[in-house]
Amino acid sequence: MNKTSGKIALGIVSLLLGLMLTYQLRAVAKNKKITGNNDVATITIEVEKLTKQKADMQKQIDELQIQIQNYEKAVSEDTLSKALVQELDSTRMLLGSTDVQGEGIILTIEAEEDIFSAQSPQYGVDYGDLVRIVNELNYADAEAISINDIRITSRTGIRLAGNAIIINEEKISPVETVTIKAIGNKNKLSKALEFPGILDTGFTGFTTKLTPSDKVEISKYNVTLNFMYAKPINNN
Repeated sequence: MNKTSGKIALGIVSLLLGLMLTYQLRAVAKNKKITGNNDVATITIEVEKLTKQKADMQKQIDELQIQIQNYEKAVSEDTLSKALVQELDSTRMLLGSTDVQGEGIILTIEAEEDIFSAQSPQYGVDYGDLVRIVNELNYADAEAISINDIRITSRTGIRLAGNAIIINEEKISPVETVTIKAIGNKNKLSKALEFPGILDTGFTGFTTKLTPSDKVEISKYNVTLNFMYAKPINNN
């Protein structure tokens, strides 16, 4: 009797456990289904949101492109804007802050083969001659000048320091080849340097070669010019 009762009790407990397990499995499946549906819904919402954002951004891009086109059109049609741009470019070239090219001349001052002989140790390019050449080129309306690729500006100084010539705080050797470039009317620049007393004196031990050219390239001056004391006058 007791044995039979135990079996019945065990069966009831097993049935209850089975029912509980089945209920839990169904609940898990139901939760997964709900979660899956929620994930799909969330993704759908995000896609719609991103699509709307993309459309809004594209609209903004289109508006900005129209504005840029209007600005470009205004600049191209506005004479004053053109004049300002041209003046800015001219100022940059005058200050030497941009690379330039154009017709002009190239002057090469090169040591003769026997310059380093014992009989002529004192020979070398004099810094005063370089100053004189730069002055003549400026008088001939040179628009840009360089010496050994050192840009000459309105604040350039040329002086002697020991055994070197200093130009814009850069050293060049007075006994090595010196190359001077100038951009401007090549015929006018050539005539200025061919004037008696410019290249035919002061270059003992050196040969000078003057070459007109349709394309001379001069690099910019890489140092920013700062004004600490000079200020524009306000006439208002």
